[in-house]
Amino acid sequence: MNRLVCFSFFIVLLGLSSCSIFKKKSNPSTTVKTKNKAGKRALLEKYTKLIGEDVSDEKLYGFIDEWTGTPYKFGGKTKAGVDCSNFSCQLLREVYEFPPNFYFPTSKLTDQGKKIDKAAAREGDLVLFSINQSSKVSHVGVYLANEKFVHASTSKGVMINSLNEDYYKKRFAFILRLKK
Repeated sequence: MNRLVCFSFFIVLLGLSSCSIFKKKSNPSTTVKTKNKAGKRALLEKYTKLIGEDVSDEKLYGFIDEWTGTPYKFGGKTKAGVDCSNFSCQLLREVYEFPPNFYFPTSKLTDQGKKIDKAAAREGDLVLFSINQSSKVSHVGVYLANEKFVHASTSKGVMINSLNEDYYKKRFAFILRLKK
């Protein structure tokens, strides 16, 4: 009797486990690719809504997404804290492949490129401000589209703002297209 119970148990167990033999197993790399495509699509949709026009640069918006909310820290260069110059330089190096040693202090920017009209601005151009409303440039961000820019704000860290916001409209200095 004991053998019969053990044998019956073995047959039931075998029957249950054999069901998986005929199941098609998903290819993990295909599953990851599908998730990545969906994630990239969601990322671009998120920023399309935020910017107010279609965006397509996955590298740029992925970078922004990783850094958004990073607190401001004067002289900071990491996600623990970053200032406007270091954030802008890091973005240009990682997204637009500027040289690894590329760096500029905000005050020295006018020597680095060509001033352009706001209407001609494109993704990757620098947006400069005179925060203290002096003639001296003291803040920098990176232009995105639709008059939006990303920067490291002293109050809220890395974020996207509009050039049409009163605060930035009053302090806007110029847009600069850098020489690579």
